[in-house]
Amino acid sequence: MANTHINLSDVHQAIIDALKGRFPKVTIASYDPSENLESLAPACLLNIEELPKAPDVGDGRYPVLAQFAIHCVLGREVDNLQMELQEFAVAVSQFVYEKGIWLKGSVLEKPFNIEAYPGNFRKETKGGFDSWVVNWEQKLYLGASTWQPETVKSGIRITTNSTDENDQDEYRSL
Repeated sequence: MANTHINLSDVHQAIIDALKGRFPKVTIASYDPSENLESLAPACLLNIEELPKAPDVGDGRYPVLAQFAIHCVLGREVDNLQMELQEFAVAVSQFVYEKGIWLKGSVLEKPFNIEAYPGNFRKETKGGFDSWVVNWEQKLYLGASTWQPETVKSGIRITTNSTDENDQDEYRSL
């Protein structure tokens, strides 16, 4: 059965897991600007940048228009660094576009407004890093829906003059 109740951590972990599957030779982690990004390169670092409330769909879940960013980081020792970074960012963008439904159960919509642009860099005498950021928006429906499907009753069962039609003890199988 599909998960019909998610939180932000579920979505974050699902994106991390999907990236690990697609880019096995790349460091996949959460973005932390205080980290030494050069030591992680090559890396895809996921960040949640904004979480404004989206229009309510009236089912009890909290709708969020999440803005995600993946920092694509390469070390400065990479030949043809800018072209390689742009190729890396395009590969990540394409992955987000094609595989962006990270969880089952109508808990999020397809990513949109996908874009890529230069990110942080550090130039050092020996080493350093450069990055491009892949950014997108995605509508998430957090929490539990008040529209849960009723439990499925199987078989043919009857009751005569029941006082409570939902009381299973008043029914007997045919």
